[in-house]
Amino acid sequence: MLNPSVLVLNDTRCDRHYGCDSVIGAISKLLDKNGFKNISFWPAHREWRNNAIFDRLISDSDLVLVNGEGTIHHNKAEGKRLLEIGGRAKREGVPAALINAGWEANGEDFVQLLGDFDIVTARDGVSAKRMGSGKINVSIVPDLSLWFAQSQGFSPVSNHGRSGVGVTDNVDRFKALRLENIRSVSNSAMVSIAYGETGVSGCVRFIRDGISLSEDLIYPARLASLIGLRYRHWRQPKIDANGFISRLANLELLVSGRFHACTLALAAGTPLVALPSNTDKISALFGDVGLDKWRCTASINPDLLGYAKEYGWRQTEFSNICDYLRYASMAAERLFSDLAKLAQS
Repeated sequence: MLNPSVLVLNDTRCDRHYGCDSVIGAISKLLDKNGFKNISFWPAHREWRNNAIFDRLISDSDLVLVNGEGTIHHNKAEGKRLLEIGGRAKREGVPAALINAGWEANGEDFVQLLGDFDIVTARDGVSAKRMGSGKINVSIVPDLSLWFAQSQGFSPVSNHGRSGVGVTDNVDRFKALRLENIRSVSNSAMVSIAYGETGVSGCVRFIRDGISLSEDLIYPARLASLIGLRYRHWRQPKIDANGFISRLANLELLVSGRFHACTLALAAGTPLVALPSNTDKISALFGDVGLDKWRCTASINPDLLGYAKEYGWRQTEFSNICDYLRYASMAAERLFSDLAKLAQS
């Protein structure tokens, strides 16, 4: 079959996030490289059930590809909706694959839904073990942002020419405030992996995404701090995924609570420490890479920043990073070759 058609679900670019841009960029490039010229994307958060446009797209597809990313955890309804696509594709007679998935705190009903997919890959070993509890064959293919960064020429080079410490936020707004306090005390640079739309309405939406009106309105000081933090992140210059990775590559240390900031920093060889996110995805990533355990800690503080800045990478860690990146690239290439074969079967 020449130029098979593929429908990609959970296109997270709508979340306006350089990590998501990198993942979808990798998927697009790898599909094109493997002969998929007719590629349709279904945005994240968009309902597909009882949707005539979706019905037409899936019936015209030779493969359905679900991008798991950080969506499938804690029995979230949105995660279940993604998994149910496997059964929908099966009824249509179209092969389906779930790729790039993290997995945490999901029930047995979620595990059973994996059986409707022809190929299932997890982006870390912890997730793979949890997903495989239902006797599903799950392969480990590291997060596709790593392949994207390498395809753009980034590599874990030496610290020559690096300067400064950068600090991101966290999807947990309380942890985001902790990181901002550390950034302020240490006089470090703000690094924003998320970006908002321009204009007043774009600013309001960006700020609204980082607060909980029902919980924060009764704490005016906290609400003001959150609004100020989100506004300062929104004011960060808008770049692109390559520009963001370049910025990370120029730092001598990244302090982060964002999973994809960590993957992209690793691809650029930037030393880092992290405050755990809303799942254990960062600690799972660091464990797979072979980083020292102290690098992902809930006890992050300014003193740790000073230590990490002086420490850089231990030689064994740096070697582990290089090995992991080579594996990530080969695993992604192999996966998409397999997907092309599946579409033509």
